[in-house]
Amino acid sequence: MNLQVAIIILNWNGWEDTIECLESLYQNNHPTYNVIVVDNHSEDKSIERIKQYCHGELKISSNLLNYPKNNKSISFIHLKESNNIVEEEIPNKTLIIMENKENQGFARGNNTGIKFALKHLTPQYILLLNNDTVVDSQFLTELIKTANSDDNTGIVGPKTYLYNDKKVIQAAGGGNIDLSRGESHEVAFMEEDDGEFDKLIELDYVGGSCLLIKRDVIEKVGLLDERYFMYWEDVDWSFNAREAGYKSIYSFKSKIWHKYGTSSKDYFKTYYHNRNRIFFEKKHAPKEYYRKFIRYYCKEIITESLYQLFYQRNWKMFKSLLKGSIDGIRLKK
Repeated sequence: MNLQVAIIILNWNGWEDTIECLESLYQNNHPTYNVIVVDNHSEDKSIERIKQYCHGELKISSNLLNYPKNNKSISFIHLKESNNIVEEEIPNKTLIIMENKENQGFARGNNTGIKFALKHLTPQYILLLNNDTVVDSQFLTELIKTANSDDNTGIVGPKTYLYNDKKVIQAAGGGNIDLSRGESHEVAFMEEDDGEFDKLIELDYVGGSCLLIKRDVIEKVGLLDERYFMYWEDVDWSFNAREAGYKSIYSFKSKIWHKYGTSSKDYFKTYYHNRNRIFFEKKHAPKEYYRKFIRYYCKEIITESLYQLFYQRNWKMFKSLLKGSIDGIRLKK
């Protein structure tokens, strides 16, 4: 049975990564899918470049893929935010480009794609995929096999390798959460792939860089919580599913490669990570765990804030830490 999948990719000023991701998707062997690129108000001519790629006028640059021209042109539909109504049936493997007039962030941006897919397509599964990933030709088939192996499996994630080191695992599907500290721990993080993680593993959450979720689960637990904007919304979604009786599972035969990287001086990321960490704990931690978390977090944030203020003399980072913490406490469940 060929199950229909709606694949949603967010793009924000990253067309080079996005067309490499698209090329890998259109080389995957699952026969029935549509791809939705939600552009979060890019200012680098991303939509124009993606269209050129679809016409076969723009080659990808990739360390992992060949570029055959036999899968061009790719049929696409370009929808502006004010014109997201489609009357006709959308053919299989069509690329839908949705143009937002503002940066909606990860949660709302993906929800825009999900809402469109549920209204205008007939997917049994929704797949969230980072634009800075490259996928194996079997990745989607294997994710679906794992999802179908158990009625209680609701969310599935792949083996994610580093893009620049194909032997190193970034994460085995996702990770686990220490509710007493509000910390996430990715399974197999930065481990060399020696076969140890070639097994199905139940997780606390599947990472949002590649997350397959059943339509039935979305209809039961709802969309991503848009109050997160970015960070922790994938963890929250997995916990919502678990509280509704669904499992999050690592599918080890499904493989992707991720251009993983972080910056300790990104104030925007620091703010949202701290704000959302507190908000997540409010929503999901039992009272005894939440009290432990608050004690731990207060010690941690005071130490880090003083370090940034007096040792690093980084006023912007100090403000990001402080404002994230205050806003996280203020944010209501």
